[in-house]
Amino acid sequence: MNLKTISGGKRLLFCYERLCGCDLRVVKRQMAGRKFDSALILGTARRCRFGCPCVVVCSPLSGLTPFPTSFWLTCPWLCHFIVSVAADGGVGQLEQWLETHKRAWGRWDSYYHFDFDHRLAKMALLSPNRLYLLRRFRPKVFDRLCRNGIGGTRYDPGSPIRVKCIHLQAASWLAFRRHPGEEWLKARGIGQDCGGLMRNLCYGRITPKIAAPSTSLLSEG
Repeated sequence: MNLKTISGGKRLLFCYERLCGCDLRVVKRQMAGRKFDSALILGTARRCRFGCPCVVVCSPLSGLTPFPTSFWLTCPWLCHFIVSVAADGGVGQLEQWLETHKRAWGRWDSYYHFDFDHRLAKMALLSPNRLYLLRRFRPKVFDRLCRNGIGGTRYDPGSPIRVKCIHLQAASWLAFRRHPGEEWLKARGIGQDCGGLMRNLCYGRITPKIAAPSTSLLSEG
């Protein structure tokens, strides 16, 4: 296992492992029908209990263009399940919940610090030499990497929270193993897995129908 750790100063942000050829084939099957460049994948930050990648880590840059999605949710069952949560007004509900609870622990804006960790992670995924070259010769690109957090959004303390997409939030939660809206995400069943129903799809055996949620949490793995 080629495990890589990504730190922000003295704090561990997340870990990921590089994908072998078999893993990459699984991810390509999981992402079938969705626009995605597999060349951007650095590794997987989370596997389900059946061993399949469910969140992949992506390069912060596509050539010299910032790539906004650091963590991409690949689990087909979870992606499908979140669509139903979003269709029921989930994006607005999560934004409201985060606004209400972001200062629940005093004056500390929990969502800002979570978003800030995403920015640190993007910088840590690039070599010091590459960061130096960007800062000197592509200052606008460097600025976007420094300032844009989850999904390429920019959040400043005091501004309204915009989560953009629940898939992005779920992927970030599973990768970092923490999220300021973890309570809300769990209450909507987003931490559950397929219970093995989609395993054959991921391994390329059959194409099963997506069934109801199981009761096993991905976050327990």
